[in-house]
This record gives sequence, structure tokens and C-alpha cells, in this order.
Amino acid sequence: MSKWWMVVAVAVMIARTADAETSHPPTIDLQMSNDARVPGHVVEQSQDEVTRIFADAGLAVRWTATAPRFTVHLVSQVLGYARALSPVMGVALRRASGSEAQVFFRQVDDFARTCHVDVSTMLAYVIAHEIGHLLLPGNAHSPTGVMQAGWDKALIRDAARGSLTFTEAQAARIRASR
Repeated sequence: MSKWWMVVAVAVMIARTADAETSHPPTIDLQMSNDARVPGHVVEQSQDEVTRIFADAGLAVRWTATAPRFTVHLVSQVLGYARALSPVMGVALRRASGSEAQVFFRQVDDFARTCHVDVSTMLAYVIAHEIGHLLLPGNAHSPTGVMQAGWDKALIRDAARGSLTFTEAQAARIRASR
């Protein structure tokens, strides 16, 4: 009788492994619009980092030119602020025509230089933060992680090390909504 239970246990384990291998994480479709004329290698590196940030949260990112769920729009700078004085690096917009994360590249670039981090890393985290606003309900700011409202040098150092993530509760909420 014990051999029979062992065979059943192995069969169940194999079936679960096969199911896990065929299941795919929820996917977020993003499209990049580069009106700020950010160099191609910076855009590509930031896209790779955005993909990694969301993968850490159990989500796949597909960069696409057609039928995106969200558009990431890189613009030169936020209007209404002097470049050096602006605390705003991006904004999440929900419109009838589609949801968009606008990222103000001059502010991102200035902040990256001030914090002595790679601009593509800084850009990736701003993109992830703004997409987070589009994926999470209400005011999604949190005291820790990618969705913190106030960014400082310590937070950016965590980003540069790749250790800045969505909280587990945020990641679970995003996965559940997909």
C-alpha cells in the first residue's frame, strides 16, 4: 500500500510542475513614445529594467507597437516648473483614449546626475512608478518600495542596486487585477 501512495504523490508532483511550467505570469502591454529624443540605448536599458522590476512582482512586460494597455510617453520636461526646481518626474493619466504614463526626461536626468546613478536605471524606476499608479487603485503611494511618494538619494541607491520593488501587497493586487 505504501508504494501506491508514493506513486500517487510523485504523479501529483509531476502534474503540478507541468502546470507551473505551462502557466504564464499576467502580462502588461506597454508602448514607448520617445518625444524627448532620449538616446536609444538609454531607452532599451530602461525597458529591460522595467521588465525586470515587474518580473520581480510576478508580472511579464511586453513592449509593443500595437494595441498597448498603457503608453509610456517620454517628454522633455514638465510644464509649469523651472527644470531644476521641479520635484515632478512623471504623471499617470487615465483618459478615454487610453492610459498614459508621462515621464519628464529632463527632471529624471537631473535627478540621476544629482544622485550619481545611471539615467536608464532612474528612468526605469520612474516608468515603473507611474505604471504602478495606472495599475493600482486610488492614491497608490506607500511608505516603502517603488510607490514611495518622496524620492531621495537613499531610495535611488536601492534602485541602483536593483533592490527597490513593489511591496508584496501591491504586487498581489496588480496580479489579481490582470
